[in-house]
Amino acid sequence: MKNSILYHYENIIWDWNGTLLNDSWLCVEIVNKLLLNHNSRKLDIDSYREVFGFPISDYYKKIGIDFEKESFDVLTSKFMSDYLTNVHKCKLQNGAMDILNELKNKNSKQFILTAAHKESVISLLKHYVIEQIFEQIEGLDNHKAESKIDKGLSLLENNLIDINKTVLIGDTIHDFDVANQLGVNCILIANGHQSKYRLKEKTNNSIQIFGNLSELIK
Repeated sequence: MKNSILYHYENIIWDWNGTLLNDSWLCVEIVNKLLLNHNSRKLDIDSYREVFGFPISDYYKKIGIDFEKESFDVLTSKFMSDYLTNVHKCKLQNGAMDILNELKNKNSKQFILTAAHKESVISLLKHYVIEQIFEQIEGLDNHKAESKIDKGLSLLENNLIDINKTVLIGDTIHDFDVANQLGVNCILIANGHQSKYRLKEKTNNSIQIFGNLSELIK
């Protein structure tokens, strides 16, 4: 850990979906079911990572979803029903347990900041028996995957976090934007919901991007 980029940070704010939880494959499966009703081509993991983004409504439009056929609320309900039924099939990303335990042993404070439904994430943390690792889990009270900037600001304030000793680790451009708004450093992992090419393009190579979590503690 002494050679890790994370060694000098006291506070680690983790994104959940795609960063710690390997769920991108499940999202591809579910969205392809939704696309059947819209006569749109199927996505594979690579094409998915090239188009996925926030807000979710814009991403749906890009892949050919027609809101005249089905409303965003209906699609969200269908997606989340399928997702919550199957998410326990997902595993943590390779290297996730190693790095979480390494940071715990170093007495780093770890948090989760997610655009997912907070109670659903807490349930999954209990399922993977890692809830006790985190000081606080902050997420949304709905399933619409909206911006998590306000939740992040509350997390910083409630825990008296020194932004100069803090890094946010995520897998999307939105995580980079959130980190900038919070005033903390950012590291992105490129095996979640967006491709390394997109992450590099949007961040102008201004931050470090790793291929997987294991690279963080080498």
